Amino acid sequence: MKLQCLYRFSRSFVVSVITLAACVAPVLADDTRDFCAGVQQSIAQTSLSAKVVEHSNYDSFVKSKATTSPLVVQQYFSRPLAGDLALATVVSCKMKTAERINEAQLASGDSAPVAGADQSCDAVHRDMLAAALRKIDPADLALQQDKIVVDEEALTFMGPMWLKPWPFEPLSRDESGRLHMQSKALYVPFAWWIPMPDRFKGTYYCHLIAPEFLEAVLRGEVHPGV
Repeated sequence: MKLQCLYRFSRSFVVSVITLAACVAPVLADDTRDFCAGVQQSIAQTSLSAKVVEHSNYDSFVKSKATTSPLVVQQYFSRPLAGDLALATVVSCKMKTAERINEAQLASGDSAPVAGADQSCDAVHRDMLAAALRKIDPADLALQQDKIVVDEEALTFMGPMWLKPWPFEPLSRDESGRLHMQSKALYVPFAWWIPMPDRFKGTYYCHLIAPEFLEAVLRGEVHPGV
């Protein structure tokens, strides 16, 4: 618990001292093949476009890492629904922090920051929900906005804590019947006092609800937690 609080403090401190880039995060990609590239842009508040490596199995995704030179993110859609509507319910993205992206640009000779302050996985969820509600005709909504809640990300600081337990559940229903969108983050700043090799630092990972699954829930095509 103390370590997790220390990471939260470090995150706030790093954000406060970094010179932030004057950029606006773009809208998340509609094409799911590039989905985690859009999440990276949102998480780091950057207009840089990352290459996406798509994984078809859990083990290869677990072994993968995001990089900054070149900027590469790892993507894994998982837990498809049974039946005719075989949509993935979870998308997992392995990304880099804004500070690491700026450091890579500095090393390449560009002195101007290209990324801003790190955002959160739940901020991505709020963007996803807003985008889905704009896309769907109100007459086609089976679930109104006040019936779905975006929870704060569950923040972890070690890989096994982010990966387990598995599978990840992106939705839960409370006693009042409201659905909660749940996300899980792994945040490891690039700091000297963190007792792990540098290659594991400067990372931001998210488990998120898959966008097509979210849309299907809002349209009433699936009824999770009923």
